[in-house]
Amino acid sequence: MLYSTLALTLAATLVAAAPAAQQNPICKGTDKNRPGLTAKGPGGLYWMSNEPNGNFVFTANIDADGNVLFGDAVYAGGNGGHMGPDVSKPNGLASQGSIKVIADKLVAVNAGSDTASIFQIDFQNPAFIRMIGQPISTSGNFPVSATISNTNGNVCILNAGQNNGVSCYTVSLRKGLVPIPNSVRSLNLKLTTPPANPDNTPSQILFSDDSKRLFVSVKGSKDAPGFLAAWDVADDGSLSADFVKNVPDGGANPASLTAIRGADALMNTDIGKGINIFDFGKNGTTKAEKAQDLVINDSIHTAWGEFSDQTRNYYISDSDTAVYTELSIDPKTLEVKGVKQYPQEKGSFPIDQEVALLDGKDTSYLLSPGNMKIQILALNAPGQAKQLASFDIAKAAKNIGATINAANIQGIQAFFTG
Repeated sequence: MLYSTLALTLAATLVAAAPAAQQNPICKGTDKNRPGLTAKGPGGLYWMSNEPNGNFVFTANIDADGNVLFGDAVYAGGNGGHMGPDVSKPNGLASQGSIKVIADKLVAVNAGSDTASIFQIDFQNPAFIRMIGQPISTSGNFPVSATISNTNGNVCILNAGQNNGVSCYTVSLRKGLVPIPNSVRSLNLKLTTPPANPDNTPSQILFSDDSKRLFVSVKGSKDAPGFLAAWDVADDGSLSADFVKNVPDGGANPASLTAIRGADALMNTDIGKGINIFDFGKNGTTKAEKAQDLVINDSIHTAWGEFSDQTRNYYISDSDTAVYTELSIDPKTLEVKGVKQYPQEKGSFPIDQEVALLDGKDTSYLLSPGNMKIQILALNAPGQAKQLASFDIAKAAKNIGATINAANIQGIQAFFTG
């Protein structure tokens, strides 16, 4: 892995953040005529600096053709973080979902401060976001992933440090995140803050589509296989006292989680191998009836996955090979078939990804610290992804005097008005 060549730090720094109610915009020399601050496109795009001396959410508008129009950077209310052993390596949180968007709400984690923040997205101009309330403790250490219920708007956070596990919150339009009683649960993992390395650390947290279950993927190591933890979620948002442990057949390093549309099942990327499929049957249980694993040829670090509403297929990014893989999964049989692979720029190191349905068209955005760009692909039809363009993250940050670093940048999510 050519991690040492990936670090990029821009010398300028962000100015001190204003209070939450005045955070937008907060960067010095703000040009209010920037396209991303004046455009009124169908969607927005968000990623975060995850810097240890101040975590900022970067915002952009997306135009009707899927192009990214840079907006601004907004203080997330805390510091970023990086697990060991080498803090110069990219993907410092080793997770998916460090930023999460559902409807017009955005949640960001501050790994270095053990807090999370929630923002309101402006429907008229998605590049404008406003913090609701103040950052709140995640009741644990080193938060790395968030999930938002698409039925009631509740939020759950995943902690990956010494005090690891999950905690959940309701959302108040005045107070922000409000803790839910009986929702702090431990994964009982022996970790440090920050984790010494990615082994045995949690990867992602995800609600089931009906919000009645909460899932967490946990990586493995040479000494212990990884697993999927699942809690029942009560109507009041509280969690079952203990989680059910699901271990995939032959799986070792469960990473991202993606709901399989039309089935009660999850696609789970498995680092260095391919994917796992957790089949929960039709009973809405926390115990998988079957957990199969499938190999993607020549994979090295398959860790991020997404679904396309337009193609009805699934997309996986491999950071080390810089290959984007398209798969089809039959919702009735859960049979997986390879569709096509799309090599990206060599050394681009694509990590977090987002697929956004905008004006009836799906566009994929790959956060790539290797070249400090967001790579943009149009998912026109099954097997017909096409490279559209790329967006220069480093240039956008430099233009507003922002600090951003290839080793730290993390998380990408989209918002759309339709």
